[in-house]
Amino acid sequence: MPSPARPLQVQLFALLLFVSSLATGAVGLAAAGYFVPAVCLLVQAFLLWSGRGRLFFTSVIAANLASGTVLILALWLGGPLGYTKLDIAGVALLCNLLCGGPLMSALGAPLLFSLQTGKKLPAWFAIA
Repeated sequence: MPSPARPLQVQLFALLLFVSSLATGAVGLAAAGYFVPAVCLLVQAFLLWSGRGRLFFTSVIAANLASGTVLILALWLGGPLGYTKLDIAGVALLCNLLCGGPLMSALGAPLLFSLQTGKKLPAWFAIA
């Protein structure tokens, strides 16, 4: 049984995730903490390319976007929280980096939107 052809959208997003992984890994040469987001981006690119692990794939993206939102809101509106705002922002930053970092946030919103409303990405994950 021949394997189905990968949709262009899958190829494009997987390539963007892979290139983002390489770019984040290059930053990791100067700041070793960025190796973790680079590995996460690489795993996400593999999951998308192979069409496996949709629940894990979407969970990582959702956690990344949520932690990034909490990070920005805590730093922007956290004045009344005092020094607690820094604790909240620190935990949100660590969670964001664990889930792929800022480049995953940039790619995560279109990916999550395509998985929820599109037809090609959900069908691609359903095949595997």
